[in-house]
Amino acid sequence: MVTLPVFFDDGVVLAKNSRVWGWATPGQIVSAEFLGKKYESQADSDGRFSFLFNSENFGGPFTMKIEEKIISDVHIGRVWFCGGQSNMESPLSRSRMYFNEHIEDDERIRIFQVEKDLNFTTPQNDVKGKWNAACGEFLNHMYAVPYFFARKLLSVLPDDGAKVGLVCAPAGGTPIEAWLPEEIIREKYPHYIDDLEEVQHPGFVERKTENAESTKNAWLRELNDKDTGLKENWFDKDFDDSDWEERPLLDNTNFPTHGSVWLRKKVHITKTETKNETKNEIGAGSDTTRTDSEILNFGRIEDSVTVYINGVEVTHIAYQYPPCTCLLPKNLLVAGENIIAVRVVGECLRPLIVPGKEYFLQTPEGRIGLDGEPWKYREGAQMPACPPGVWFYSRPCGVHNHMLAPLLGLSVEGALWYQGESNTYAPERYEPMFCEFVKYFRKNFGGDNKNLPFIFTQLANYIDPNGDGENWAKMREQQRQCLKIPNTAMAVAIDCGEYSDLHPVDKKTVGERLALHALRMVYGEKINADGPTFSHSAYENGELKIFFENAQGLWSKNGRPQLELFFENENVRAVYAQIKENALVVACKSKPEKVRFGFTDCPSVALYNASNLPASPFENEGI
Repeated sequence: MVTLPVFFDDGVVLAKNSRVWGWATPGQIVSAEFLGKKYESQADSDGRFSFLFNSENFGGPFTMKIEEKIISDVHIGRVWFCGGQSNMESPLSRSRMYFNEHIEDDERIRIFQVEKDLNFTTPQNDVKGKWNAACGEFLNHMYAVPYFFARKLLSVLPDDGAKVGLVCAPAGGTPIEAWLPEEIIREKYPHYIDDLEEVQHPGFVERKTENAESTKNAWLRELNDKDTGLKENWFDKDFDDSDWEERPLLDNTNFPTHGSVWLRKKVHITKTETKNETKNEIGAGSDTTRTDSEILNFGRIEDSVTVYINGVEVTHIAYQYPPCTCLLPKNLLVAGENIIAVRVVGECLRPLIVPGKEYFLQTPEGRIGLDGEPWKYREGAQMPACPPGVWFYSRPCGVHNHMLAPLLGLSVEGALWYQGESNTYAPERYEPMFCEFVKYFRKNFGGDNKNLPFIFTQLANYIDPNGDGENWAKMREQQRQCLKIPNTAMAVAIDCGEYSDLHPVDKKTVGERLALHALRMVYGEKINADGPTFSHSAYENGELKIFFENAQGLWSKNGRPQLELFFENENVRAVYAQIKENALVVACKSKPEKVRFGFTDCPSVALYNASNLPASPFENEGI
């Protein structure tokens, strides 16, 4: 009996030189047929066998036979691994509101998305998942960054029949240590051993998870029992809110520390001729380009939110990160007066309507802003803080064992990586661990190519409410230092973020910048993939000059570039620089010891070159 990993199945995209493996009885001779050739392999003492299939050309669909197993719709194409955490995992449905015109079915893209889970004790042999084309209802569940990466590749490379195969294994909330194997953790990072061994105790994770879920459910039941708004149906269209306080939507003053608040607003619609079929989160099978669409975009809420229109619940977002966006049901909005009611719940966090996002109602007649005129406001219930839940994805080795280890040995052309947010708690640890991870990854994925292209994303701009104002900047500098690893590249995303959102909507720019590096590194395209890259600084005759590579046409956006100059006795000066001959120049009476640019969590000014690619923030000592 022969078994194969689930990713070697119908619809698979393989590289031209691709290793395929499986399991049989130890010592068994396993036969295969592919592309008119026959192969044999003997299973080793563990029952594992493997074949190396070679093809000179792209193409498909083909059929592969391994003993009694028939694999159909096999294609030879360009295969990339995609990993990281939640910003690599973000689905296209979250990007549709702003990038819908750039999202369309594309049969040339195939993706295998590994289902998330953890194992802290044993590297697994297989994962769960399936191959899908970037089409139909699945398209909205497809990860956005890999999609836009593939679309950019396909727009530039010749139409040679090659599909882009994306093997994706990201997991939100994972620090780099979660992707390392236990032997590396024990040998090189012993400070994580206690965290690992705790979750390796039999039943520990299950007990903690069950207790946390039970505690939260009890908290929510108590809140619902106390919430006056639920008792009195404050969501009802005909409820009398005439004695409620009025306040702007984004005014969170005096919200309870924890508990629920309610807001209500009358919205006048001049005309309603909707044909929407169902309530839906944007992208879940909906066509937002239709002129008859009526859409609610209610920004982002902490911790959770339920929105009602005319007494009907239209959406519920159960935790703080997803955008609150939905396509409204058919004929829900009426000509004349409509009532929007919103229930915001703060569990571990204070209830918050996040500023800096867009809040509007889109109808065929136009957009109605919801964050201008006052809303009616009333507190629903106060509660003590909900005890924090458990999060085991941050522990060492867990996702490595379950999500990465089964993929080891896959033949890929390169790797894309978007991760680091969960290492900002201790950014100084990142660079050596990331270097170790790339070395380990290449050893297992590179085959004969020990310098497998590895392209990573530098963290986007964001204000960390729990940070010190510089922990994200320090993390970006750690990532910049990782460019010393041979055959790596970094997509700078310092202009792709949102100050109030850990998960910015713009995944298109990120995916395309990753693709620029791939086109240059792997496919030999003569294009510029880098923004201005810090080279060196020099002090002479009362002037400090900052020099860059790739700085042709250097320009700044959102103001003049500002530098921080550090002198003896901890004296720090913030100064504006001039752009002269593709360098930054600033007058100073003495030589600084250190200079920094853009070294905050969310810098306001960005530098670009003539290709409109941004410079990475940087720190330079020893001028």
